[in-house]
Amino acid sequence: MRRRTIATLLVALVAAEARAQRPGAKLYVTNQGGASVSVIDQTRLSVDTVIDLTVLGFTPNARPHHAVVEGDGSFWYVTLIGDGRVLKFDRANRLVAQVKMETPGLLALDPVHDSLYVGRSMTAVNPPKSLGVITRSSFAMVEEQEIQIPRPHALAVTPDGKWVHAASLAENRFASLETTTGRVTLTTLPGTAMRSMVQFTVSPDGTRMIVGGELSNTVLVFDLTKSAPFVPLAEFAVAGKPWDPVFSRDGTRAYFSLFADSAVADVELRTGRIVRTFRGHMAQPYDMILRADGKYLFVVNQNIGGVKAGQSAHDNMPDMSGMPTPAGPAKGWLSVINTATGKVVKELTLGVSPSGMGAARAR
Repeated sequence: MRRRTIATLLVALVAAEARAQRPGAKLYVTNQGGASVSVIDQTRLSVDTVIDLTVLGFTPNARPHHAVVEGDGSFWYVTLIGDGRVLKFDRANRLVAQVKMETPGLLALDPVHDSLYVGRSMTAVNPPKSLGVITRSSFAMVEEQEIQIPRPHALAVTPDGKWVHAASLAENRFASLETTTGRVTLTTLPGTAMRSMVQFTVSPDGTRMIVGGELSNTVLVFDLTKSAPFVPLAEFAVAGKPWDPVFSRDGTRAYFSLFADSAVADVELRTGRIVRTFRGHMAQPYDMILRADGKYLFVVNQNIGGVKAGQSAHDNMPDMSGMPTPAGPAKGWLSVINTATGKVVKELTLGVSPSGMGAARAR
């Protein structure tokens, strides 16, 4: 009986692994300094192809910034800061539609409604105080929703599709947009220390939202079961410019890319304790995604050089408006970290100054 139970468990584990790694699950990494997108197979841990945007008619200064993917992988979307476009591709990487928008930045899919929300680029000096709202099926801009905060960057939609949260890089405030009414509620963070909130992430159960403050070197946790405006549930120190957060599968911990320290922190959210710090061949880690089975953490490395103490990493980007990309820039890479061991198990070469990343999640 015990052998049969063990055998049954092994079959279940193999089946789960196969589902988590089904062929076709992709990562789409934007090479912001190179006008291209690297398409990576999550199963083989290899580069499938590189899409040269100039071949599709876009400029060498297109500056692709971020990508998101439909849950079934049928379509994926990417923002072009330099060319002022949001693009829609199908799973065969064919460009099927595009929308004009001034300095589009981060993207967020509404998991319930047919909406794609678009923030503003961190490299824009004075972008509009609004979010783009695109209907995904027709791929038409519905409106630009005023949210009243300057330099809106961090962006997340709640799992129930009822709220969109967007934070300012220039102020200690973020806006909560109720999707059914268009009502905006502003939250002002306590204290005077400037945070510069980079990116929001919502927990798997939808009850918590976290963000890193790159200037304050702190991480903030918010209780989404409460109504806006919010009071931080917790704020604790995480040095090294905490950048992009990713929840663990059970929601108890979070991984933060540490832009200034070229490392990744594994943080226990209940206590703020840093459980582990992943180090290896990393350089200015940026966006991160946890594979659906939780086995691997994918980390984009910009490889653009260190940041001076007290300086915002946003101002250090080589392709910031008005700043030319240096001659002969170095390419970045993708680090694949085994979450069980904390070791970098593979590196994949990307393009120049890679930034955002989207994933077609396996089901």
